[in-house]
Amino acid sequence: MEQFAAQIWQQQQQQQQKEQQNQQQEQQRTSEQLAAVELNELQQQQQQQQQEQRKTSTVVAVNNNKNKLPAIEATIIDIPLPSAPPSLSCTTTTASAAIALEVKSSSSSPPAVACSSSTSSSSSSSSSYDTDSSTTSSTCCTRHGEHIYMEKAQHTKMQQQQQMQQQQQQQHQHQYACNEDPEACDLKSDHRLHWPLFMLLISIVEVAIFAYDSATVPATATTRQLIANMPIPSDSVFIYRPDRRLQVWRFLSYMFLHANWFHLGFNVVIQLFYGIPLEMMHGSARIAIVYCAGVFAGALGTSVVDSEVYLVGASGGVYAILAAHLANLTLNYRQMRFASVQLLAVLIFVNCDLGYALYTQYLDSQVEKPPPAVWPNYDPPPVSYVAHMTGALAGFTIGLLVLKNFEHRPFENLIWWLALGVYSAFTVFAIVFNLINTMTGQLVEERSEVVAQQLLYDLGVS
Repeated sequence: MEQFAAQIWQQQQQQQQKEQQNQQQEQQRTSEQLAAVELNELQQQQQQQQQEQRKTSTVVAVNNNKNKLPAIEATIIDIPLPSAPPSLSCTTTTASAAIALEVKSSSSSPPAVACSSSTSSSSSSSSSYDTDSSTTSSTCCTRHGEHIYMEKAQHTKMQQQQQMQQQQQQQHQHQYACNEDPEACDLKSDHRLHWPLFMLLISIVEVAIFAYDSATVPATATTRQLIANMPIPSDSVFIYRPDRRLQVWRFLSYMFLHANWFHLGFNVVIQLFYGIPLEMMHGSARIAIVYCAGVFAGALGTSVVDSEVYLVGASGGVYAILAAHLANLTLNYRQMRFASVQLLAVLIFVNCDLGYALYTQYLDSQVEKPPPAVWPNYDPPPVSYVAHMTGALAGFTIGLLVLKNFEHRPFENLIWWLALGVYSAFTVFAIVFNLINTMTGQLVEERSEVVAQQLLYDLGVS
């Protein structure tokens, strides 16, 4: 603001200097014009005198003419001055300047030219007029500059207020849309995609373990369809066994074993087809949590509902991935381009799998099966639908908890707490049930041995 006022003051000073220069130039021009006019008048007078002297033939006449020469005391000449533009000095605004000339009647010396007091008065009046006009013009310019300065200051204040409001709105929208998650904000602004490392790695490990078991140990769970009448072994360190619940790793390690090639291929294809897009969007860590939570929930649910069932396969994790798609649609439906297509793909697969399960459970049992000579061990291993259902429930609830939310809405806080409560309640209940069931089984076994020994003692056997 100070710079702007200084610029206005400098411009006023420059204008005043220009006006003074123009005044000096005009004064020089008028003085030159006056001198030229005076010379012309003197020349004309001399010519007239010479003509008069020639006409006189005698010296007496000449002397008489000299003595009787009319004394030209003062001659007033009106000299029109050129009009100047209004922006220049104010001295040129007068139409004419009154100049008084005094001419002495002496032949030897040229007449002296003297300006009368009227010129000085006119010049003083003109100078005073110039001073007043310059003062008024400078005052007007100063007031105009102050007005411009005040308008500019108000305009800058309004711009600053608007910028502050825009920044606050952007920050509020940024936090509101990203749910105070820096990684989610970066993903939404930069549209970054993650490498699907977890899905590829877990699929490779499952295929490698299955291939190793089928090549080295023929009596494992992976070779039931290849060798006739070969039961699934129960001595594997990976398989889930209800009588070894205290070996906690079995609640997760059973996902590396599969009953046959069809079981393995089906799980691998489905988890790659549905898991890779989800992992590219949300990252490997979140998808790993969802997948492992589904596997763990499948074992827990089976241990509660079917306490005598052994488990192999990663179907709990696969259904957790499918349910995580539903959680993603619940959180980010408006930010997804092909949300309807993803929902339709998940529903088609779930309906097909459910229809196949119902068919094998109720209709396929009535169909006559070929003898074992045609296809050895034709019956596939039974499917644990409890593991599928509990895995899907865990995938949906954990998905609501850990997946990225790109547009946070107020009611989603209630959904988040509800999902946390449901998953925590089922998990705590299943863990407590397994602990109680294990302790009760051990007590019953010990009590049964004591009762048997007491009975044998009473019979006199021991």
